[in-house]
Amino acid sequence: MLLRKMRRDMRNNLAQFISIFLMAFLGVLVYAGINAEWYGMETEVEKYYVEMRLPDLWVLADAFTRSDLEKVKAMPGVSTVTARLTFDVVVNAEKDQTLRLNLVDDPELSAPKLIEGKAFTPAGDGLWLDAAFARANQFKVGDQISFTVMGMVFTKEISGLVIHPEYVHNVKDETVFMPDPETFGFAFLPASALPAGLFLPANQLLIGINREGDVKRISSELETLFADRYCLILDRETHPSVAAFSNEIAQNKAVGEVFPVVFFLLAALTMLTTMTRMTVSQRTQIGVLKALGFSRRQIQFHYVSYGLWLGLFGGVMGLLIGPLFIPPILFTMQKSIYTLPRWRAAVSPSAYWVVLLAAFCCGASSSLACRRLLNEVPAATLRPAAPKTGKHSVLEKSGFWPRLSFAVQWNLRDLFRSRVRSAMAVIGVMGCTTLLLFGLGLQDTVNGVTRTIYGELYRNEYKINLREEVTGEELAVIGDRYRGQWIQEAKIELKAGPRKESGLLTVLAQGDQVIFADYKRQAIALPEEGIALSRKMAELLGVGLGSALQWRIFGEKDWQEAKVAAVYWTPMGQGIVMDKAVYERSGRTFRPTAYLTSERAADAHLLAGVASVQEQEQLVKAFDEMLESLRLITAILVLAAVVLGSVVLYNLGTLSFVERTRELATLKVLGFLPKEIRSLLQMQNLWLTVIGIGLGIPLGFLLTDYLLSTMPDNLDLLTGISLGSISVAIAGTFAVSALINMFLSRKVAGIDMITSLKAVE
Repeated sequence: MLLRKMRRDMRNNLAQFISIFLMAFLGVLVYAGINAEWYGMETEVEKYYVEMRLPDLWVLADAFTRSDLEKVKAMPGVSTVTARLTFDVVVNAEKDQTLRLNLVDDPELSAPKLIEGKAFTPAGDGLWLDAAFARANQFKVGDQISFTVMGMVFTKEISGLVIHPEYVHNVKDETVFMPDPETFGFAFLPASALPAGLFLPANQLLIGINREGDVKRISSELETLFADRYCLILDRETHPSVAAFSNEIAQNKAVGEVFPVVFFLLAALTMLTTMTRMTVSQRTQIGVLKALGFSRRQIQFHYVSYGLWLGLFGGVMGLLIGPLFIPPILFTMQKSIYTLPRWRAAVSPSAYWVVLLAAFCCGASSSLACRRLLNEVPAATLRPAAPKTGKHSVLEKSGFWPRLSFAVQWNLRDLFRSRVRSAMAVIGVMGCTTLLLFGLGLQDTVNGVTRTIYGELYRNEYKINLREEVTGEELAVIGDRYRGQWIQEAKIELKAGPRKESGLLTVLAQGDQVIFADYKRQAIALPEEGIALSRKMAELLGVGLGSALQWRIFGEKDWQEAKVAAVYWTPMGQGIVMDKAVYERSGRTFRPTAYLTSERAADAHLLAGVASVQEQEQLVKAFDEMLESLRLITAILVLAAVVLGSVVLYNLGTLSFVERTRELATLKVLGFLPKEIRSLLQMQNLWLTVIGIGLGIPLGFLLTDYLLSTMPDNLDLLTGISLGSISVAIAGTFAVSALINMFLSRKVAGIDMITSLKAVE
């Protein structure tokens, strides 16, 4: 009997129950879809790391001896140690093609994964080449490839095409955002393939740690062991490729977890409103059920099941559909940036909990709605509820009240007497505006990063990258030919107290190609003494203006002391900046790595000493491609926000109209025309919409700020929501609200005055 009653109630309130289902469905759909994307990436890369035995630590230095290797092996907690020599070789100087060559004697740790050809063996004589580099340059297994080592030209046969866990994100250095397989790749060569008598000492130690080992403790012991030389120690959190992929996962995870919260809150709110109205209207039916012997628990479960099944069914549908549609869209972009053996969506356990959360939110709302009526005895429930006593508000008692028009008085009185319903409408509008502004604001922020970096901060049209062995004469030729600014960039370590971070050193000569700004985007000058530190790096190190820190360039042993004389803001590439004069006063020699110019320099690669030339268009394109996955996610969120806003406002508008049917019928009896009644409804709708929008705009900013605070350490994005996006969010909310109000206002003409006024007075 209760099941038949549920079906009848759902048919009679179909629009409201469909809206609740859609909110649960959309919330889980977005969460489960994005969750399946990042969790699938996380799962597959972990399998990849385990399969190929990715090291726990990398130790980089100029040269390691056999004695060094044995000392590290003897350390407590260390399970495996292998040595490797890694350096860059030129394959084709005209095309600026570079390979990162890895000479391996023992592939026990971090072995390449075969894609095509023969399996890698340390006793072989061939070359195992990066599969992406091979495809981009039309190399295949069996081809010959030549490269230069220490002035000697080697020609090796390609024995296999491989991918590698240390090159999931394969870029030459931190200044390059997107992989470019046409010009840069990696290769593995067995140490036995070198000519007899040619000895090249290893410059990397790969370390595997057992269960009893502790990464931080072993890192500290390694620093002490190799205190007599420069030594860079990387773990999985600081290895460039591993960290880049982890940051991508963390970024997508943060976006996916924020959005469903709003859906579930609004679903619970709508469920509470719907069930409250239903239980009040079914007061007599509840009394009859009690009189027939149904227990309080049975009746409560009956009403709770409305929300429980809707939330559960919507959540399950979202869980099934989300991982099928959203991950393939996002994987399309990820594959152009990262390399994995497999790309598969995987649903994490948290997605199942979210389905249960959706069901719980709807079920709990239903329980709260019927709780009060179930506490009454059957005899009291069978009688109609006593009408609420009317009370005049303070405003109605004031002298200002008579000056208001009837329409204003009627709407104000209705708002005061239906505070809960009014609050629901405001929250619905607020949620719609917040989500629209959140999605559009993320788009603005992401799009604004490119304009900020390559329009405001870096004004050069071309970046001429220099070779390491460039001479003073070659620099002079470049400087005479183009007007621009010399720049030195290097990867560095920074240390302040117990905190240590990796960053980028930028040293600038005189020029106007680079501008620095504070977090308010106001231009600042580089200090004449001390260093300028990026805002995000200052937060990571826990320092500020006037603080002291230490830094050193990768490859150097000694730390440099420095004082923070300025803090600047940059969206990408956190680190320190120094003026050339300050850098040289510290006893160091300025060695430019690039020349920035706004003059046309497309033919600069023909000059001696030039490694490559990058146009600003190429840099912008690469940066845009790197952020494309975030754009796709925000597009999904904007679409979901529009659907959600429409559903919520329609549902609340329908409930509001149903609850006021008696009042509207009274107005018709008193002689008000349908046009006049519609005007009354539109006035109140306008008020509530304006209030909801006013509250939703600052919440949209706060939600965007929160998401940006979860971005990776190398990104420092400031909320940049344009006036256009604010206008679209406001106009969109108004349009949805106006359309729904127009649709509902048409029902005024169909109100049956006799039926509506048949109530116990």
